[in-house]
Amino acid sequence: MIHAKREPLSRNVPTPPFFGTPARVLPICVDLDGTLVKTDLLLETFINVVKNDWVNLFRVPAWFFLGKAAAKEKLAKISSIDPATIPYNEKLLEYLKKERLNGGKIVLATASDQQIAGQIALHLGIFDDVVASDGITNLKGEAKTKVLVERYGERGFVYVGNSRTDLKVWQRANSAILVNTGRSIPKAAAALCPVEGEFLDTKSSLQGLIKEARPHQWLKNLLVFISPMAAHLLFNPTTFFHTLLAFVVFCFAASGIYIINDLFDLETDRRHPRKRNRPFASGDLPLQYGLAGPIFIGIAIALGSALSLEFILIVYVYVTLSLSYSQFLKTKPLVDVFCLALLYTIRVVAGGVVAKSGVSIWLLNFSGFLFLSLGFLKRYAEYSISTNGEKIVLSSRRGYTEHDSLLIIIMGVCSSFVSTLVFAFYVNSTQGVLAYKTAYLMWGIVPLVLFWQLRLWLATVRGYMHDDPVVYAAKDKISYLVMAIVVVIYLLASLGLPPVFGYYFLGHALS
Repeated sequence: MIHAKREPLSRNVPTPPFFGTPARVLPICVDLDGTLVKTDLLLETFINVVKNDWVNLFRVPAWFFLGKAAAKEKLAKISSIDPATIPYNEKLLEYLKKERLNGGKIVLATASDQQIAGQIALHLGIFDDVVASDGITNLKGEAKTKVLVERYGERGFVYVGNSRTDLKVWQRANSAILVNTGRSIPKAAAALCPVEGEFLDTKSSLQGLIKEARPHQWLKNLLVFISPMAAHLLFNPTTFFHTLLAFVVFCFAASGIYIINDLFDLETDRRHPRKRNRPFASGDLPLQYGLAGPIFIGIAIALGSALSLEFILIVYVYVTLSLSYSQFLKTKPLVDVFCLALLYTIRVVAGGVVAKSGVSIWLLNFSGFLFLSLGFLKRYAEYSISTNGEKIVLSSRRGYTEHDSLLIIIMGVCSSFVSTLVFAFYVNSTQGVLAYKTAYLMWGIVPLVLFWQLRLWLATVRGYMHDDPVVYAAKDKISYLVMAIVVVIYLLASLGLPPVFGYYFLGHALS
C-alpha cells in the first residue's frame, strides 16, 4: 500500500460543498473502479497485456494462482494505462474538487495496484492520501475496511463507492456517497450508515451493447446478395433464404469483431475526436460485455454450419483476416487497404458460394477495384479530419504520414475509374449482353457508379466525409437516390420491361 501526503490547497474564495454541508472534518475516501473512473482498470490492464502478446491470454490465468494482488501488480508492470485518457465520472470529480477547495481531505482508496493508483492520483492532483493494493494485500472489501479504520478511526471517514463489496466499508464509515449503484445497494447502504447523496450517471447496458455492435455497419453485409442477384437467382425462394441466412451470419460475425476490436483499441479510440464516444471507450458500457464478441462469432459459426462447409471456411477466413487486420495489418501501408478491399470482396464471394452461382471474373474485378477505392477513401478520411475548418492528422496506429495524403487520393480515384471501366467492358461483353433481356439499359449504370464514387471523394477532400464511407453513404440522400435508380435499371434490364421515352429505339441503334 502506498501512502502519499500532499499539502492542502490554498483557499482563496470559500466554495460551498456540493451537498450544502459545512467544511469537511472527516476525510472523503474514494473508490476507483466504477466510481471515480467509469471503467475496470484490472480488465484494462489484462486487455493491454493480451494485445501486446496473444500468448499472455494463457499466461495471465496462471498469475492469479499467486494471489490476486500479485497478479494485479504484474499486470500493472507490463501494461500501460494513460491517466489522461481514462473516462472519469466528471460529476463526482467536480464534487471532490469543490470539497478539497473547501478544506476537505480527499483520499483515493482502491483495490487497484498502487502503480496505477499513483499515476491517477498524480494526474488528477486532488488527493492528500492514497491507499491501494501492493502486490501482497488485495485492498478490497474487508481488507480495505481494516486499513481505513486503522488510519482514520471507527466511523472516522466518509466513503464513496459503487459495488456490493463496498457495503463492508460503509458498515464502519461515518457516512456514504453512492455512485452508479445497483437497485438493491442504496437500501442496504442506508441501513449501515447515513447516505449523504448519490451520483447517478448510468446508461442502458443493452443500448450500449447494441451501439457497440454497430448495426449500421450491417449494410456492408448486403454484398452477399450481389452474386445471386447478378446470376438472376435471388428470387428463387431457396436461394433467397440461404443468402438471407448468410447475411445474418456475417452480421453476427462483424458485430463480434467490432466488439473485440474496440476492446483492444480503447486507448486509441479515447484520443479520437469521435471514437472516444463509443460505449467501451467512454465507459458507458462495462468492459465485461466484451464477452459478447466471442459469443457473437460463435453464433455466426453455428448458424453458418447450416449452409455448407465452403461457406464456413469463408467465415473463418473473414474472422481471422478481420482480427489480423485489427491487430497488425492495419499498421502496414497499402497492405491495410488491400486487406479492407479483400474483406469486402469475401462477402461477395460468400454470396456466390451460398447461391451456388459462383462469382464471375467481371464481378471480382469490378468489386475489387471499387472496394480498393473505398479502402483508400476510408484511410484518407480517417487520417484527415476536418475540425473547425482546419485539417488535423490523427496519431493512430497507421503506417501513413501526412505527406502520403496526395498519393492516397490519386490511388483511390484511379481505382474508382478502373472499377467503372471494368463494369463498362462487362456491359459490352458477350457475357453481359446475354445476361439481360434488354442489356443496353445497363449502360445507364456506368455513369452512376462513377458519379457515386467521385462524389464520395469530393466530400472526403472537402472534409465532409465520416471516417467510414459506408456510414456517410447510409445518411446520404443522393446515395439512396443513385442506388434506387441503379436497382430500377437492373430490373428493367433483367425483366425486359418496355423502356420508356424512346430509349428502346435509341438503345437498339447504339447496339
